[in-house]
Amino acid sequence: MAMGLIEMKNRVSVVIPSFNCKRILFRLLQSLKKSDYSNFEVIVIDNGSKDGTLNEGREKFRWVKWIDAGVENIGWGGAYNLGFAHAVKNKSCKYVLMIDSDVVIEPNMILKLVERAQKRKEVGIVTPMILYLSDKNWVNQAGAHVSLWTGKVSIGWGPKHKFQVARKVQNSGTAMLIRRKVVDKIGGFDDWFIGYLDPDYCLRAKKAGYETWYEPKAVAYHDQSKDQKVWGPRIFSRAYFLGRNRTLFMRRHGVNLLVYILFTPLLWAYYLREAIRYGVFSKWVKLVCGTLIGFFYPLNRKLKIALPKTS
Repeated sequence: MAMGLIEMKNRVSVVIPSFNCKRILFRLLQSLKKSDYSNFEVIVIDNGSKDGTLNEGREKFRWVKWIDAGVENIGWGGAYNLGFAHAVKNKSCKYVLMIDSDVVIEPNMILKLVERAQKRKEVGIVTPMILYLSDKNWVNQAGAHVSLWTGKVSIGWGPKHKFQVARKVQNSGTAMLIRRKVVDKIGGFDDWFIGYLDPDYCLRAKKAGYETWYEPKAVAYHDQSKDQKVWGPRIFSRAYFLGRNRTLFMRRHGVNLLVYILFTPLLWAYYLREAIRYGVFSKWVKLVCGTLIGFFYPLNRKLKIALPKTS
């Protein structure tokens, strides 16, 4: 199918959450402006930023639809859900591209994602090759996998040349093109605030009959440090949600919860070692508390998570 025909038939709504990240958000918008895929709109959900994002953004990027989520932080998932709700109001929207603000895209990324999605109707979600912005020969993500026995996470990570083949993956995050029909069928993200929302979404899509694919011809760059000394402590900045949401994820998708329970002390031991290394023992305590709370926290077992109402 010719590029012009693909664009004409497949309007993409790009949804970006924003929270006190004006500089990197504007950089992403500049890269989207250079996209060679013309049939798209951009929706930014500002999540109570205090850095002037809304006022300056509305002035500099008038082609963007700016949504004020309010003064209270509704979380990563809440912001995306609000953006999804605005996106699907448009009947012509065929795909929703969720993308985190700390990303820069290649001009042909949207086209290559849509091309992969168009190959088979079962393809519901497509993720690009995500390289480090600081090292464009090293893959930051090429799909991801969560063990449904233990909760252990692994991601596509390594030299770029090892990830040149498109393939079906369990899940992904950071940037995902989602077929409109998937959103219609399973709605948005669960109300977990942050953490494990994207793998949960991909597995819910799978239960609805859709596949998640990795497409190496679509390329994005993640402004995330490759240095473990930098990203290691960052994991603990959301320690409570990491512990709680992993348990919620396993309660919903795990093969055998008893196996996960038996494996949990090993996870705790690993994170204890890392917490001691980075001098954040109190964060480890929050992780443990979050994990335990996750076993009793209310869990919505419905496949579809309703999107918020919009005016």
